[in-house]
Amino acid sequence: MPLHLVTPFDRTDAPEDEQPLFPPAPSWRSRIADGCYIVLRGSQFLGSSYLMALGLPLLFFLLLSGGNPDAFFAHVANLGDRFLAADFTRRVTFLDQCKFVLIGLATLVVVWRMPRFIRDLDRELSGEKL
Repeated sequence: MPLHLVTPFDRTDAPEDEQPLFPPAPSWRSRIADGCYIVLRGSQFLGSSYLMALGLPLLFFLLLSGGNPDAFFAHVANLGDRFLAADFTRRVTFLDQCKFVLIGLATLVVVWRMPRFIRDLDRELSGEKL
């Protein structure tokens, strides 16, 4: 029985079961498709984050009222009556404070949800299954 040794340098063609060292470069259409997907998922993420942030004051008033709808609307009506009775400078000050608090809440919600969003987006773009 003759000894026949083939080294990796002696091969002329790669076997079919071996993967190439570098995968083929993605085409421009797949890059545009990935970009569109990222924009759509990002806008969905930001929209849902801002809706969560806008719902947090309602949750606060619900917790304040103990889940009682009458007490909840009494708190909201009290806030609305005091806002309408205030002079212009106090209204502007209150609205500026509300903007600051809501933007801060939205930022905290986005920062809290961002790692999972990036992990899910990376998994979906790489083609992994759940």
